[in-house]
Amino acid sequence: MAHSILSFWLLVAGLVPHTGGKPTPPTSLTQSIPRTPGIQRQPPLIFNNQKFALSLYRQLPVINENKNAILSPLSITVPLTLLAFQDKPEACHLVLKNLGFRVTKDLDTNAPMRYGNQLGALLQDEQCGIHTGSLLFMDKKLKPERKFLAQAQSAYNSDIILISLGDYELAHKQINSAMRDRTHGKIKRLLRDVKPLPNLVLANYIFFKGKWKYRFNPKLTEMKYFTMREGARIMVPMMQRVGWFRFQYLSHLHSYVLQMPYTCNISGVFILPEERRFEDCEKALLQESFDTWVKPLPLSRGQLFFPKFSILAALHLENFKYATSNLNLFYEHMDLSGITMPKAPLRVTTAVHRVELTMDEDGAEEENISDFQSIPKPLLHTLHFNRPFIVLILEEASHNLLFMGKVMNPTSIRSVPKDESRT
Repeated sequence: MAHSILSFWLLVAGLVPHTGGKPTPPTSLTQSIPRTPGIQRQPPLIFNNQKFALSLYRQLPVINENKNAILSPLSITVPLTLLAFQDKPEACHLVLKNLGFRVTKDLDTNAPMRYGNQLGALLQDEQCGIHTGSLLFMDKKLKPERKFLAQAQSAYNSDIILISLGDYELAHKQINSAMRDRTHGKIKRLLRDVKPLPNLVLANYIFFKGKWKYRFNPKLTEMKYFTMREGARIMVPMMQRVGWFRFQYLSHLHSYVLQMPYTCNISGVFILPEERRFEDCEKALLQESFDTWVKPLPLSRGQLFFPKFSILAALHLENFKYATSNLNLFYEHMDLSGITMPKAPLRVTTAVHRVELTMDEDGAEEENISDFQSIPKPLLHTLHFNRPFIVLILEEASHNLLFMGKVMNPTSIRSVPKDESRT
């Protein structure tokens, strides 16, 4: 461990950016720490992020009614928890409670590592189709504190990267280069506007392409109509499958609700409002007890038509607020001075959350529907996701929300503002 810590400062000394030609990617201070090889399951924290998730959903920017929106409350929680532990104890308790933790006593010195590891266990790993992480960019003149570096990498899957904030054109190039490297090219640019940056920039990202428990047959996927909110119809690739499904019409939501399992103890809840009742559904949903989504719905034979899509989203989190305290996620008086030596006044004023959600035919196994052969398809319950719908993806053991959002146009992959697009 001592050798690893020493290597941090050798890396800091070597961070001399090139100003000519293609910029050298900035070096992560935490890349020399061995990543935890598969987080072991630990006793779950008393943690429920439903209020936090609903608060974020309420604050989603409304640009137009046909714009997709998706976020990952659980992924956002990870860097917020890491930073909370750097603040004063009273402020740390407040933030943890806002995130959904039940903090009932003083936190010991092992709490930062324990909380980080258990959040990581909730996020599973890449074998489950989840690729996530965070990057915290700070000025190369600063010297990060050793304990903070160790916590960030080993428990929070976060890289601390020193960049040339004094040269903001170079800083933007270094940020984008680091994002391309860390996400294997999926995010080519985090920021486009060349303007002065604060002394801390946070990037959080998550990509999800899970496997259904039961696969769809790609040969049955065909182009079908999808009706958008203003009435326009577009053609989308529509998957279809006959099988056993858990779904029910809930009148108070004006919607059909479908529960569909993935592998890795992840499940999707898909809410299909009646035509012209989308806003009514959203209002009711934001007042709903989430016990509704974790209790199994009735099981019925049916035929499902579901769009195949991949959507992107980017959110600037600087002005988002917590559910109960009404503080900004990165509030003005957050004390992060302890993450550097010597202490320096630091604040996150730029924070970007990037999400990509993909749904296709891939699944773990074929469902046995041999007993369906005698039932004519017209007699099966049929559910068509051929209009805008709401997506909830949950971690089954803890009932925490991995994702929450709405699919308004399955053919539109760009839910990313112009200055944050992939190309």
